Amino acid sequence: MARHPTVEVPNIGPMDHAWDLLGEWNAELEAPGGEAAVHGKVLFNSWAEAELHWDPVEAALAGIPASVPLERASEIHMTDAGGGALQWVLHAPSCNWSLQATLWPGSLHLFVHDVEDDEEQLYRAHASRTAEYYWRKYPLEAAS
Repeated sequence: MARHPTVEVPNIGPMDHAWDLLGEWNAELEAPGGEAAVHGKVLFNSWAEAELHWDPVEAALAGIPASVPLERASEIHMTDAGGGALQWVLHAPSCNWSLQATLWPGSLHLFVHDVEDDEEQLYRAHASRTAEYYWRKYPLEAAS
């Protein structure tokens, strides 16, 4: 029988492979004002540390750093949104940003706020992986 691999999620426990946060994600950062999106990657080294890496030219035009280190600033918890979505807060000390992260299977959303003014959203980032990524990383075993 095919078996789905699990990952250990801090504060939650083991979950199905679709919740695997670690590694590289393709990302797009948008400002609320509708300026051109900034493209790049989000790299999760662990559940506690991550990095944003934006296209240097697009980042310069948007007035943001091309590389932003992130650290987890809260526990991870399941949301009330259904489907077992996970949510937590990240902090970017170099930019004084607070990022609310929401993880769905194959989709990660980052809502970026200034630490001093959590009411004003500065940016929204969406990161994703393809189905091929999951098939490669977690091939299902054939039934015996």
